[in-house]
Amino acid sequence: MIMKKKFFRIAMTIAMLVVAQGAMAQPDLVKVTFSGTAPNIKDFAQSYARNEEADDFFIQFANEVKAGSHKFVNTETVCDIPNGFASYDLESGEDGSLERIEMCYWNCANKKEKIVGINRLYLQGESIDESYVIFYRYNNAKREMRRINPPFSKEIDPIDWTKPGRTSKERIEYARTVGNEDANGWAPIYTLPRVGKNISVRIADGEQLPLAERQNYIYEWNGNGFTLKKID
Repeated sequence: MIMKKKFFRIAMTIAMLVVAQGAMAQPDLVKVTFSGTAPNIKDFAQSYARNEEADDFFIQFANEVKAGSHKFVNTETVCDIPNGFASYDLESGEDGSLERIEMCYWNCANKKEKIVGINRLYLQGESIDESYVIFYRYNNAKREMRRINPPFSKEIDPIDWTKPGRTSKERIEYARTVGNEDANGWAPIYTLPRVGKNISVRIADGEQLPLAERQNYIYEWNGNGFTLKKID
């Protein structure tokens, strides 16, 4: 079992390198085309997919979303236009591994812009889950969205998962000095909202910190970004 875990950690390190390379290829500017007065989630997906830097999996996601919500063997597509949300799941492997793209948008308080989020998830079954989320600010007057830094009040560090009074002193000390070999396990996994406005977040590897010792969070929408909020 220990050897199996080590194998998966090595595999995940390789996967993270691949994702990092893909992250650098994300477009900084996307022109959004649509009919009517404002784009919907299909328009955002299609516009992003037309960019030359979009990868094959995102293009597949956009094509499936264009066809609306449906299920096939090993795949499931959600296209929820009223809630501004879309997702595409591709199941592979005997361990139930799942690759997913989520995309949604939030209407900003100024009523002139939207924040668009794209979340790439690798749910690894017996290994460590992985999530990479990027954000764009959409301007309706210019009909374009520009890449922005995550609009978070604070990004989660390993120490943030600990809970004084519940987390053991040993785990708190370890969280302060997490090494590269365990960094993936302490990374946040995001889930974009289909209903509501808040982003759910959890630790990648629950074995790093028992549930009873863990501080949980959400990213709460504040009209122009997200505020990290403790939920227990």
